[in-house]
Amino acid sequence: MYKKWCENVIALESAIEQLQKDLRIIISKEQKDNEYSYTKLLSYLVVCWCEARVIKLIYEPEYTFTNKKGTFTKKKSFSEQEIEKIINSSTLKDKWITALQIGISKAYGIILDKKFPNSLPFTVRARYLVIIDLIENDLLPSIELRNRIAHGQWKQAFTNDLSAFSQPHTTALRKENIVSLQLNFGIFKHLAQLIHDLASSPLTFERDFDSNYQIIEQNKLNLNSRDYKKYCEKLIEKYKRGQKRRNKKL
Repeated sequence: MYKKWCENVIALESAIEQLQKDLRIIISKEQKDNEYSYTKLLSYLVVCWCEARVIKLIYEPEYTFTNKKGTFTKKKSFSEQEIEKIINSSTLKDKWITALQIGISKAYGIILDKKFPNSLPFTVRARYLVIIDLIENDLLPSIELRNRIAHGQWKQAFTNDLSAFSQPHTTALRKENIVSLQLNFGIFKHLAQLIHDLASSPLTFERDFDSNYQIIEQNKLNLNSRDYKKYCEKLIEKYKRGQKRRNKKL
């Protein structure tokens, strides 16, 4: 299962990379309709990657490795019972949260009871709450938009029960662009790395937490500061300069 989900993740990353290349060309040629359509496809694929990535994470197998200190065996990140619990979580958001909770419970020997997460040591609890915040406030909005795109809400979005038009979701749907999606994808990659490290090696989780989270923070800052209009203008100007050079050679 693990190898098959690795293939899914790799295929999605390749598709995302190719779609970004195509989208940059479309923007440079000022093809507005195609720009919107390709942006929605990119939005869809980024969240598909998030789904494949969490499944890949939970199926990570036992393996043996050797370093200067000797030969060691790394146990499976999750037991069959834990995998089943994560898989059976009702939503993609819940799958991520369940994987996180099981991982942190096992890493620090904390029971998932009514006292959780207050039963976690302060630093671990702070890190847990930061990751929960990323899932709730960064990943979840993207999941909700992906679900709407998948159900035909291409330009006009509706409430979850389809009983009314949703202006907030429609605005969010139209606001997405290649820059915001690239930055979100970077956030999701490092979010996945944090949970992977936690489930795979708590020592690695603690060692690399700050460096991983620093990248996440920088991407979040860039989300608020990057000017999409200027990004497009640069691509358009570059394309026009290229056209002029090509015309001179004719």
